[in-house]
Amino acid sequence: MRIFRGAVSDGDLRLLRVFKTLVDHGGFAAAEVALDKTKSAISLDLTHLEERLGARLCTRGRAGFGLTNEGQIVYLAALQLFADLDKFRERVAGAVRRLTGTVSLMVVDNIVSVAADPLAEALGRFSTRHPEVEVRIESATPAGVERALLEGDGDLGISVVPRPVATLEMIPLFSEELRLYCGRGHPLFEDDAPREDEVRTHPLVRPSVTDDPAFAALVAGFPSTARASNLDTRVLLILSGRHLGFLPPHYAESWVVRGELREVLPQRFRGENMFYAMMKKSARPSAAAQALLQAILAAFGEAGMG
Repeated sequence: MRIFRGAVSDGDLRLLRVFKTLVDHGGFAAAEVALDKTKSAISLDLTHLEERLGARLCTRGRAGFGLTNEGQIVYLAALQLFADLDKFRERVAGAVRRLTGTVSLMVVDNIVSVAADPLAEALGRFSTRHPEVEVRIESATPAGVERALLEGDGDLGISVVPRPVATLEMIPLFSEELRLYCGRGHPLFEDDAPREDEVRTHPLVRPSVTDDPAFAALVAGFPSTARASNLDTRVLLILSGRHLGFLPPHYAESWVVRGELREVLPQRFRGENMFYAMMKKSARPSAAAQALLQAILAAFGEAGMG
């Protein structure tokens, strides 16, 4: 095999692609379909490549198709060449699409207690790919997240939905289970088998999200003497021993272990919150906002939550 000299032209790349396809498909018959070329046309391209390189690349005939030693070397080099070309295109495209500016993410209070890992993964990936974009994150109540998006103070939001909003685009991310709890000192705390009708006579801390029909039916009939906008304020009222309230089991666990909270009729009182990624429908999201949304959806999907 003589030393290859000269620049690699577009014609050389075309011939190398034909050769690579021929090897990938194990011979002329399958390569004809892949290349949409006749056997004679492929053979002619192969001959031109062999002349260009000064080496015989393969055997063909009754014995079947096979690579020579030189052909094996050229094939491996071609694989590396095309991989490097793909990387070059990706890097150039990335430079052209370089994102700058600011993207604002609104998240519901206490989201770290349920979705810290996938959200941190999404933010890490985004900042690695787009280091020149400043990410601003603020937390708020569900109503506060909604208001920020509608008023243009946030590009993206992650929250439960306090009420259906036609002007928000909402993509389901994950659901969170809710169970009913009472605090130590509550009349039901020492009751191992309370009746459902008795449970419903006790005051309930109203969460800010009750528009889901199934959850609304679950809390129907409870007297309400308190309302809390997030988990931290809700659990304080439950711990007071004066109110029942719904909490995610993972959030309530530490108080349950310490004997400060107890679940009430777990076989009956269970609901869920659905969390959404959301943005204002009428807004034209920036490229940075779209990229962050895709990073969030990918991370939650890989975590098995989306």
